[in-house]
Amino acid sequence: MDSRQRQIKKVKDSTVTMTELVLPNHANQLGYLLGGQLMHWIDICAALSAAKHSNRVCVTASVDRIDFHHPIKVGEVVTLVASVNRAFKTSMEVGVEVYAESFVERKKYIQILLS
Repeated sequence: MDSRQRQIKKVKDSTVTMTELVLPNHANQLGYLLGGQLMHWIDICAALSAAKHSNRVCVTASVDRIDFHHPIKVGEVVTLVASVNRAFKTSMEVGVEVYAESFVERKKYIQILLS
């Protein structure tokens, strides 16, 4: 198929949303979510979005940047939203937004923006 004949895909078509409850086995001794656990969830969510876009199994080649803004506590709910930002011939750029929500404190905030 010629590149001019390729179907144009919308960002919303590649969007994947994951929700995780932070449990004690996801946390350190202080009761905060381990950064590595969050990175694992980000990687899974991004891979699912890329696979949804390309209809193929995808792997992570690199990560540009991850910024941790707020600690996430045990019992909070983490929502990850990933979508393909740009697609090239053999690679894609996937952005992932991470939201943490505390039902006890009635607080919701953006945790990480990754692209």
